Amino acid sequence: MNSKSEDDITITIRIGNTLNNDLIKVGRSYNFTMKRGTRISELFNEFTKNFPEEIQSDVDKYSIHTKKMIKLHDANAIEDAFSDYDDSDLDIYDKDENMFYAVIDPSKYKG
Repeated sequence: MNSKSEDDITITIRIGNTLNNDLIKVGRSYNFTMKRGTRISELFNEFTKNFPEEIQSDVDKYSIHTKKMIKLHDANAIEDAFSDYDDSDLDIYDKDENMFYAVIDPSKYKG
């Protein structure tokens, strides 16, 4: 754990693709203020709270990716997506490293 793991940072998750644009809109963004050391599983849990229960099975098909489309796993921390753990929030925002994408994960989708 680094010295900034307990610092808050604003994270944006944007919907990258969808199976039904009427239910989950491509391009829609959701903002969260979380600790840098927060696990991706916790961030994903907060993200899913934005959707009605009746479409949770569709939302569960998503995984979180960096802007460079690198998949983040449940055990990763938000700060694992940053090129420098010690960067200031402004540096992270300037590099768009606080921007994540929700993309349908083929391993979770059974057609």
